[in-house]
Amino acid sequence: MSNTTGRSLREFAEKMVELDIATEEQAATGLAEAESFGMDLDEKYENLEELTFLIGECGLGFTTPEKAVGDLEEGYEDLLRDVAACSGGSVVVDDVALVKVEDGAEREEYLHFRRNGRSIWHRTEHLSDSTRYMDWTTLFDAIGDLVPGNEDPRGFHQVDEDSYDAQWLLLTSGQAEGLKEFGLSVPVGLGNWVRDGLPSAEPETSAWYVEDDRLHASEESRRCLAEWLAPMDDALARWRSAHVPAGFLFDHSPDSLTALERLVLERFDGPAALEAAGAGDAFYEGAVRYLGETALRLWPCRWTYRYSDDATSVFGNEPRISVNAPDGFGGGFSPDHALRTLVRERTHGVVRECVDDLGESVESYRAALRALDAHSRY
Repeated sequence: MSNTTGRSLREFAEKMVELDIATEEQAATGLAEAESFGMDLDEKYENLEELTFLIGECGLGFTTPEKAVGDLEEGYEDLLRDVAACSGGSVVVDDVALVKVEDGAEREEYLHFRRNGRSIWHRTEHLSDSTRYMDWTTLFDAIGDLVPGNEDPRGFHQVDEDSYDAQWLLLTSGQAEGLKEFGLSVPVGLGNWVRDGLPSAEPETSAWYVEDDRLHASEESRRCLAEWLAPMDDALARWRSAHVPAGFLFDHSPDSLTALERLVLERFDGPAALEAAGAGDAFYEGAVRYLGETALRLWPCRWTYRYSDDATSVFGNEPRISVNAPDGFGGGFSPDHALRTLVRERTHGVVRECVDDLGESVESYRAALRALDAHSRY
């Protein structure tokens, strides 16, 4: 990170005070520490990474280490607590654990923690426990999980070029731009995608997940979902009486999904036929509804809807099925997309596979909960 004019520690401290990143007292403390090391506060450094250590000496931000100092779990816990402390108390982290799930020869590992009471999971991969190298993809995701959000405009910004032993600060976009103007590259910025506020329903029930969706969905998303769900029973009854043969297995079983695939393939000989039918085709809409409602009866999941102003948003502006599990277990699908894939690829089992994948997500989450409970008792 080259800067032809050079900057001094004193100038960097003054810039942080000017940008309201540090108080005058914090800056003075950091400069006094640097001076105690025998450093010249007015020496010009062309490589500005020579300056960023001052952030820690001022008692600000946190550092992402190259590897954990103790064992991996302790390393994640220490780092996440340092990250949360940047919020000044609005974000609290607890129950940090590396959870190992054994299934015969297979082993999955997850990082679990709670942010303000909300349970968060990330799948991790490590070379080995002994190397103590953290999973950097997981680490960046977890840092993003701890951005304060709500009315707080700040996000986490890395202020060193190299991620190893890098200094991070919680900054507004204006503060980040001010550091860039000073000469720092500020290569990474992480915003907030975590939901604050917890439902009042019993945890891990369908009611909890539905309430959680409503708490954090946009008004338009809630309106669109309610509009989709309100006529569900009547719409399926009409579909059954008017659009499927008398012998169709209308029992929401896995076998009925095989029968549904046959009906859809018979009705549409390719994507062009589906497009020609139009968005309001009653048979196709009924098939979408039946597929989603069958998933709800086979696995713990629910209908969701994410409205977007961007018409090209992937899986936005359409009803989806989401598994009742944290985002880290990734279960969900679009019934519309599943049926369109069936029509395009004309491969039997596509629809069944989507529903079976929900089951895999549910079972993975249940196994992880059991492992977390065992870890906590140990």
